Amino acid sequence: MSGDTSTPSRGPQLSEQVAARLSDAIQSGEWARGERLPTEAALGQRFGISRSVVREAISMLRNAGLVTSRRGSGSFVADAPTVSLRLALPDSDLSSVIEVLELRRPLEVEAARLAASRRTPSQLRRIRNAMVDIDEAVEAGLSGVEQDLAFHRAIAEAAHNAHFTAVLDFYNRFLHHAIHVTRTNESLRETFMQQVVAEHQTIVDAIAAGDPEAAAQAAARHLEHAEVRLRQAPEDLIARVRAQRPNAPD
Repeated sequence: MSGDTSTPSRGPQLSEQVAARLSDAIQSGEWARGERLPTEAALGQRFGISRSVVREAISMLRNAGLVTSRRGSGSFVADAPTVSLRLALPDSDLSSVIEVLELRRPLEVEAARLAASRRTPSQLRRIRNAMVDIDEAVEAGLSGVEQDLAFHRAIAEAAHNAHFTAVLDFYNRFLHHAIHVTRTNESLRETFMQQVVAEHQTIVDAIAAGDPEAAAQAAARHLEHAEVRLRQAPEDLIARVRAQRPNAPD
């Protein structure tokens, strides 16, 4: 069989490495649209891994729209496979986290702009509740990362454009790492935490007021200030983040 047959490096992201190899093979034309993929056993032998890892990798490809599964028949390349985009985890250094902020800016600024003109009363309540959840998580001694993610996703949902939430969900894992780093940095200074709360409130107020331009400007300032705060981070910030997550991959 042609293609990459080298064994992926062992580690907690083994299934992701296999999914990436399979994605490359599909997009290079090794398997045509609608063609059946090799069995789990065959793929396991190809990469020198267990069937359970292969199964998880196939599941990732299915969620990404590259593969479809048919009960009793196996897995097949989708008739219209999507382009697979992979990003490096943004925890190697601060510059990579800042790059994720740059990626977030155009998406989340426009989402806030649209949310201000399209949100429903119930969506506004969800946005406000998400902001309260962040405060409660912090008061409970938690990082607030999951709640912060939920806050920004609630705004994206209020934009009434499914592509915004689809993109957010796509890079959720990378965004999770980046927000973890930024919130860890902000937690080191009370003034930083106060700034974040005020910035979130300004976004919510603009969306509630139905002011698209004010909402967009507030979202832009929030992300710009997040970058400024990161540039003032201590040199050992990434080490602190890793210490909080001992099972995170290198």
